[in-house]
Amino acid sequence: MANSSLSTRLEGLIREAGLRPGDRLPAERVLAARLGVSRASLREALHGLAQSGRVQARPGSGHYLQAPQLDEIVAPLAGLMRQNPSYWRDVMEIRRVLEAQAAELAAMRATEADKARLAAQIERLEEIHEAGSAHEDAQGDAALHLLIAEASHNLVLLHMMRGLFELLAASISHSLEKLYTRPQTFRMLARQHRALVGAITAGQPEQARRAALLHLDFVAATLRRVEDDEARMLRLSPSLQPASDPA
Repeated sequence: MANSSLSTRLEGLIREAGLRPGDRLPAERVLAARLGVSRASLREALHGLAQSGRVQARPGSGHYLQAPQLDEIVAPLAGLMRQNPSYWRDVMEIRRVLEAQAAELAAMRATEADKARLAAQIERLEEIHEAGSAHEDAQGDAALHLLIAEASHNLVLLHMMRGLFELLAASISHSLEKLYTRPQTFRMLARQHRALVGAITAGQPEQARRAALLHLDFVAATLRRVEDDEARMLRLSPSLQPASDPA
């Protein structure tokens, strides 16, 4: 119990210091002095935070703050999404906020290596589509968006987006895959992806933000049409069944 209390106090100290994921924690002697505990007790608390994934111990270098694990972000929402997949709309609204910012930051921060990975993924998406697998199409699309998040060089943003993609994959993977079975939809998605990556590689933050919003609004509108079409077919299905012979 005492160790749990110390871990809580240590996390509070980390928050007060304004540390971000990837930042190095102060030296053990400094932390122990601030908390008024022995270094042995502090090491136990640090070990507990390392076990939970909150900090990472690097031999010879110290302890570093880590971003929240995906399970911490996704777990509270996964059950809700399974019970009512229509919450994908909420997820898309959050994607709109996060991905517009990710695109803008990527346009400002992307390295040459980031740009090369984005360009390669654009080409790979077309190769995947030619293979005719809607599932692989959806996976490749998600990979492109996560590469953009990586190019933003904001670790928290990247982890949050990974969590959102996991939620979508778990709840409406069937609908996502249907986007790629419509030739006109794929062509539009491909043009939007190229415009988005083009703005990022050209270092145009505002254009990248607009391209991301245009793309996500199109995806959301298309998903709504897919959902409406499936609901309509479900309503019609009883009337399409042959009438049973009277007993």
